[in-house]
Amino acid sequence: MKENPFRFGTVVDGIYFTDREDEQSEIGSFLKSENHLIIISPRRFGKTSLIKKILAGSDRRFIYLDMQLVLSEEDFAAQLLKRIYRLFPVQKLKNYIKSFRLIPSVIMNPVTGEVEVSFSPGSRDLAPLEDVLNLIEKLGKPDDKMIVVLDEFQDIFRINTGLDRMLRSVIQVHKNINYVFMGSSESMIREIFEKKDSPFYRFGILYPLGKIREVKFRLFLEYNFTGVAGDPGTISEDILRITGSHPYYTQQLAFMVWELLNRKVQEQEVVAELAADEIVRSHDNDFELLWNTLNRTDMMLLAGMSESNVSPLSDEFRKQFGTGASSTVFSTLQRLIKRGMVIRDEMGYFIDDPFFRRWIKIRRRV
Repeated sequence: MKENPFRFGTVVDGIYFTDREDEQSEIGSFLKSENHLIIISPRRFGKTSLIKKILAGSDRRFIYLDMQLVLSEEDFAAQLLKRIYRLFPVQKLKNYIKSFRLIPSVIMNPVTGEVEVSFSPGSRDLAPLEDVLNLIEKLGKPDDKMIVVLDEFQDIFRINTGLDRMLRSVIQVHKNINYVFMGSSESMIREIFEKKDSPFYRFGILYPLGKIREVKFRLFLEYNFTGVAGDPGTISEDILRITGSHPYYTQQLAFMVWELLNRKVQEQEVVAELAADEIVRSHDNDFELLWNTLNRTDMMLLAGMSESNVSPLSDEFRKQFGTGASSTVFSTLQRLIKRGMVIRDEMGYFIDDPFFRRWIKIRRRV
C-alpha cells in the first residue's frame, strides 16, 4: 500500500512541503540584502518548515535556534556556541574561545562527535552571550555572511526582561550576519519591532506569513488523492472548507481522510466530515480541559464564533450572542489571540483550530 503522503506536527520538506514558492523567492531575496528579517505568523502555519527549506537550499552557513527551549542567558550562549561547533572545526574555534571573558565547558562525545557546551549557571552574566554573538560575526565575511535564525523571538522577555536592549546593542554593529527573527505572537513581535521606544524599533523587514493559497493547496491535495479517491477534487474542496486552508489542520485532516479511504470507507461523499469527527473524538479530553481554562466571557465569544462567520465586533454578533460592549469583546479577542486560540487575518477573526470550533458546536448541540 502506498504511504500516506500527508504530514503534520513536524518540520516537513520534499514531497510533503506544499507551495510557498513566492515566499521562498521573497525571503531568499531578502537574505541576500543587507537587511534583517522579521517573520510573523500564527503557530502551525509552517514558518519553521519554510525557513529551514530556504536555508537548506542556500549555500550559506546558518544557525537556527528555537528560543522556547532556551532556559537562561547562559543557556542562550551555550546553545548558540554548540551550533557554531557544528559548523567549524574545533581547532579553528580554540583561539577565539580563549579570548572569552568566561571560558565555557566544552565536552566532545567520542561516539557521536557532538559537542556539549555550558557556561557557569546562575551567574546571570551577559558576557558569554555577547562573546558568542561577536564570535559569529568574526566567523562571517562580507561575501560569505552567516544567517542566524532566532525562532519564537518573543521569548527573550521570559529569559530576561532587559535582554532586548543587550541584544540590540551587540547586534546593531554586526556586518557579517543576516538575522532572522520569527515569532507566533503577533502582538508581542510587533511591539518589539514597531513600538518606537523599543530597542529593536524598525530593525528589519517585517514579513507576515499567511495561509497557503487555497488554489495551490487544492492542487496539492488533488494530486495526492488521485488514485485513492474516486473524486479527488471534491474531497480536496471538502477538506479545505472544513479547515479554512490552515496549513497544519489541512494536513491533519488530509492524513485522516487518507486513512479512512484506505480502510475502504464507502461514503466518499462525506469522508472529510467523518474524518473531522474522528479527529474531534480523539481530542475530546484535550478540548474539554482547554475549555475549562476559559472564563465566561471567553466561552461566550468562542461559542458565538463557532456558530457564526459574522464579525465578533459587529452589532449583529453582540445582539445574537450577548457578548456585551465592543470594548469587552475586543479585549477578549486580544487575550485569546495571545493564547493562540484565535487568529486574525485580512478577512477577520477566526478560531485557530477548526476541530476545537467543531467540538464546541457538537457539545452545545448534544
